[in-house]
Amino acid sequence: MRNLLIAGVLMFVAAGSACAQGTAPKTEFFVGYEYEHLNPAGRGCHGLGLNLAYNLNDWLGGVGDFGFCKETGLPSGVTAHDVNYLFGPRVTYRSYGKLNPFGQFLLGGQHEGTNGPSFNSFAMTLGGGLNYKYNDRFSLRLIQIDYLYTHFGGTTQNNARIEAGLVYTW
Repeated sequence: MRNLLIAGVLMFVAAGSACAQGTAPKTEFFVGYEYEHLNPAGRGCHGLGLNLAYNLNDWLGGVGDFGFCKETGLPSGVTAHDVNYLFGPRVTYRSYGKLNPFGQFLLGGQHEGTNGPSFNSFAMTLGGGLNYKYNDRFSLRLIQIDYLYTHFGGTTQNNARIEAGLVYTW
């Protein structure tokens, strides 16, 4: 987990030094697969990730990030799902080649629902990813890796989140 956090910080710092020439798309919409590794039990959570980014300039944008996943590895008869809703800044290095790395820091919440009680928690992510620009309208999000902090039941959970999918820009 510590290595994941270090990699996220390095990616964020590297993307933060971006000062490329050109014009970034104003809006980016991502839809794709989301996996969360939830601690302390090490459960998996598979589902859908969505985010909408509005770019203020070539390197800085604001992001609204939403995810839904269904937990696996639970005892028989128990079902659970997680919903996260996060907002914050994204820094992107636009080399205007095919690869565009980015880093982001998002704050918000996470909801965990079960076939019993439901819980809500503060949530925070720090991480980044890499988009492969296919053309002016579409990119592939090759990978996005985030450290996901939550605080359920009075204890801290240090989780990981991985996403990949399609980005539409306009």
